[in-house]
Amino acid sequence: MIERLKKWIEIIKSSSIAKPFTATNRWFQDNVIKRKLVIFSVLFTAWISLLLGAIYSPQRQTYTDEQLKTKRTFVNGTGEIRLSSQTYSPETGIIVLQFETKDSTSPVDRGIDTKRLKWDLYAQKKTTDTRMEIVPIVDNKISVIIRNVPDNFGAYAIDITNMTVVTNSIDIDVSSSSDDQEEPSKIIENDNNNVVQFYVTTQNSRLKKEKIKSVSREEFALLEITEEKTFQEGQIEKLNHSIEQLKISIEDDESRKSGLLKEAEYLSGDDLESNQKDIATVESNIETKNRSIETATRNIEKVQAKIISLEKKEVAVKDGTFAFSNPIETVEMK
Repeated sequence: MIERLKKWIEIIKSSSIAKPFTATNRWFQDNVIKRKLVIFSVLFTAWISLLLGAIYSPQRQTYTDEQLKTKRTFVNGTGEIRLSSQTYSPETGIIVLQFETKDSTSPVDRGIDTKRLKWDLYAQKKTTDTRMEIVPIVDNKISVIIRNVPDNFGAYAIDITNMTVVTNSIDIDVSSSSDDQEEPSKIIENDNNNVVQFYVTTQNSRLKKEKIKSVSREEFALLEITEEKTFQEGQIEKLNHSIEQLKISIEDDESRKSGLLKEAEYLSGDDLESNQKDIATVESNIETKNRSIETATRNIEKVQAKIISLEKKEVAVKDGTFAFSNPIETVEMK
């Protein structure tokens, strides 16, 4: 077996395919200094290539996960803003950002009033033609369009200042004369408490690339209404499924209760007392599930009313009679 293996090795060595490798190996053995120089050159070239690739690679991570977060909360407690989607069209030089806002100062769930929001745009590579348009859509939805975006723009930073009044710190009490003699306590507020910042960069995997035409405000509104209708219809399906599951669970509870009632006819003493407690527990579970069904049913009615409202808005946008809450705002780059 060993002799046969040696014979095969000799045949391979003498073949035409192996001759270049054999010659190279012999040259390396005869030229030790040149061999070391070649090996060093190869390793040095590989090291330089890796270094340059790390420096100039467009995918090099220069932003932290904290900077690329898509949900920000105002420190002063006025609300929060979420960057729900971000799309970049290199062909048309447009970036479209979709924001959703939540106003924590109002019991009405309609988002932050866009008149109270101040927007600023900063760029890694500043260009004079680039501008940002703030397009209020419906309820808590805001579309932001950055136009004339150059190739390899690097990154944009968007500062959003919330000018909504914080009523918690407003003093409505009458002070006495003795209070006036005391040094009033000054509340030091950080100017950044009402400012949040979002980064838009090609290094963020959330930034989708697709062709975007220069669309109008009405088209954005229709898109948002369609997406919201789809979401609300999904909520109805979810609630109906939950109601079905609760009804099935109640049937199981009714069956357990029936079994416990039959067993009670043959029990006495502590066993009977334990049986009665089990029946009471099952009845309580049935009552809780029935209340959950009532809540789900009311929520379905609310969602249906919202869908009807969205459909009315859709018709109004299409025929040009819809009154947008605020005008489009244009922001120049700083």
